[in-house]
Amino acid sequence: MAAALTIMTVSALVLLAICIVQRKEINSIARQLKQLKSIETNALVRSSSGTADRLINEINALLIEIRQSQVDYNRRNHELEQMMTNISHDLRTPLTSAMGYIGMVRTSDIPEQEKQRELEIIERRLVRLEELINSFFEFSKMISRGEPPELEELDPTAVLEEASVHYFDDYCARNRSISLDTPRKRIKYRSNRTMLMRIFDNLIGNALKHGKGDLHITLTEGERLTFIFENSTDEHIDTERIFEEFYTTDISRTKGNSGLGLAIAKQFTELLGGSISAEFEDEVFRIILVL
Repeated sequence: MAAALTIMTVSALVLLAICIVQRKEINSIARQLKQLKSIETNALVRSSSGTADRLINEINALLIEIRQSQVDYNRRNHELEQMMTNISHDLRTPLTSAMGYIGMVRTSDIPEQEKQRELEIIERRLVRLEELINSFFEFSKMISRGEPPELEELDPTAVLEEASVHYFDDYCARNRSISLDTPRKRIKYRSNRTMLMRIFDNLIGNALKHGKGDLHITLTEGERLTFIFENSTDEHIDTERIFEEFYTTDISRTKGNSGLGLAIAKQFTELLGGSISAEFEDEVFRIILVL
């Protein structure tokens, strides 16, 4: 009887000790969680006695998941905000051009045939503006949901030619031209047509604003497609910073440049799984686009 009572007493004391230790562990976990909630840190909950390891492991797994979700949310939110900035920049380009031609038609005493030609240019600019507005919703949805761009089979040479046509009159007005050196055969390539057009638009437009002489564009086909945009310029170009947002060689911004064109091209190129780089030597500026 005495032995049984002793065993029961010892067991009760052991259980009491375990309860005390676990209570201290739970209180320690609560204090750590309160502290982690009040500060920004990557720290995790630590065990003080090892009696609640399974619980602590589950709590830490949940903390890691919540933090990763917050990082993903912040990244997508930043990308969406930057996309809105980029889109607004792109919308201004054809709009400003169209407004310029409208002013020319209204104030200039030009023949009817020439006026019709100017109106056709305005129409093309406004059609381009409509395409950009429609693409805004596509890109904002893609970025906010973290979705990859939708791909279709296309001929990149045809897309490049179409983008060049958009700038034909602008280059001619400056006694400059765009020359294309592309394969004669049709190339089959899966990409997002709208994004690819935006990349070409921005690269050709950048050469128009900052280059001199003709723009030479070469496309070579191999395991990957390589586009080289080459023109002369008398501006000093920092190839390490050329793709940074808001970087521009035109410090006074008298050329209407916001420094976003090449940043947009880089962002879209990377979304399409490609790469883009720049070279500058002896007043010759090259942009190498690899898809």
